[in-house]
This record gives sequence, structure tokens and C-alpha cells, in this order.
Amino acid sequence: MAGPEAPQRYRRVQALAAARLARQVLQIWRELMNPAKVDASWPAVQAALKPVVQEAREQSAVLARSAYMDARRDAGIDDGDFTPEDPLPLFVHRLERALDVTGPVEFKKAIAAGKTPQQAMDAAAVRMVGSTQYLALEGGRQVMQRSIEADEQAAGWARVTDADPCAWCAMLASRGPVYKSAKTAGDPRQGGNRYHDHCGCQAWPAFTHDEPFIGVAEQLYDDWLRTTRGHGGKHAVNAFRRWWESEGRAAYTAPDRP
Repeated sequence: MAGPEAPQRYRRVQALAAARLARQVLQIWRELMNPAKVDASWPAVQAALKPVVQEAREQSAVLARSAYMDARRDAGIDDGDFTPEDPLPLFVHRLERALDVTGPVEFKKAIAAGKTPQQAMDAAAVRMVGSTQYLALEGGRQVMQRSIEADEQAAGWARVTDADPCAWCAMLASRGPVYKSAKTAGDPRQGGNRYHDHCGCQAWPAFTHDEPFIGVAEQLYDDWLRTTRGHGGKHAVNAFRRWWESEGRAAYTAPDRP
């Protein structure tokens, strides 16, 4: 995975793993969930979903460990005795809560709002896919974040966007490489390691303090400076978001499309 294309290749393999998880979640939801007997059918659905999400989370972590060591070697750093960090455990009560809220709770909310059973099933499916992908990809994201923090050779990280980032993710990617020693006070683009449901972004490690921008991040940086001129704090964030939603997103040329 060495070379300048490595960050995007890494993002793609994580996206493919997330897509496989989505297909599994949808299949379980559609085959086991009975919209006429939500409470009675939900325990079987939840029981089938939990190991699938846990397995996908571990797969994401495995991909991240391998990619991190590839990036380290590509930077000319001897493996030595460094081992990538593990992700934090996904506690069962957190997983069950996420599934409950995006499954039967979301279904019932949709019905109460006047949706048909099929529309309610679809609405819950969208929420559930986003939530389960978040929990699964968190495995790899935490490996990257915790390894960068623990690795004395790592200088920081950069955010790599998917092919169609939202305004928030595009804004964070515009920071380019974020160094562990950097002072971010006053920069509204803090929080580069934050993600959301249906988010395809990944972090990529930096091992020097003159790392190049990844993909179109440098273009996004120029756009950030231009669109936020004269604004600060949340006003800068809102100015960038308005530009992104009105014209920036349509003009954005993604580095690839998986």
C-alpha cells in the first residue's frame, strides 16, 4: 500500500468493507423483521446483527493495523518493536442501544409520522446501516488515532474524504496534515478525528512536519481561506457550509470513485 496513492487505496478498502456490512445488515433486517410484529421479531434481528457488526469492526481494525505499518515503512521508519494500538472495545450495551434506536424505535417513529409499514422499514434500514457502519469503521479509525498518539515517530494525521463529502468533512479535510504538536486554538476546523453516520472519511498518518496535502485537500484549503475571509469561529464554518452546499460540492472533483 506504499506510495502517494496509499491513503485513497486505504479509504477504498475500508469503504468496501462498510458496503459489505450494509448488505448484510439489510439482508438480516428484511428477512427477519416482521413489520406486523415488531416487538416479537426484534430480538432475533438484534441477535443476528450483533456478531456481524462486531466482526466488521474487527476487520476494519485489521485493515488499519496493516495500513499503518505500511505507511510507517513507506516513510522509511524501521518497524522496530512498534505495534499498532487496538481499538477500544465495543461494549454490548452500546451496540444494543444503537440497534434499538435505529431499528424498532425508528420504525415506530416513522409509523407515528404517517409512513406506511414499508416506508417505515426503509427509513429504519437507512438509519441502521449508517449506525452500524459507524460502529464498524470506528474500529479502524481508533487504531489509526490511538497508534498515531502512541507512536513517537508519528507527527500527526490527515483526513482523507470519500467521493462525496459533506460540508463538515470537506472543512476538516481542508486543514491538510494536522500535527500532534499543532496549536489549534481559534481554528474552527478543530475536531479532525470526528465522524458521523454514513461518513466515508478516514485518517492517514503523517511522519514528518512537511507532509504534502492528500488528494484535493490543498484545493479545499484555498477554498476555505477564500470563502471564510472576514469571518471567524462559527461564522466561518457557516460561510464555508453555505458555499459548499450552493456550489462547492457540485464542483468538487473527487480523486476516485470506488
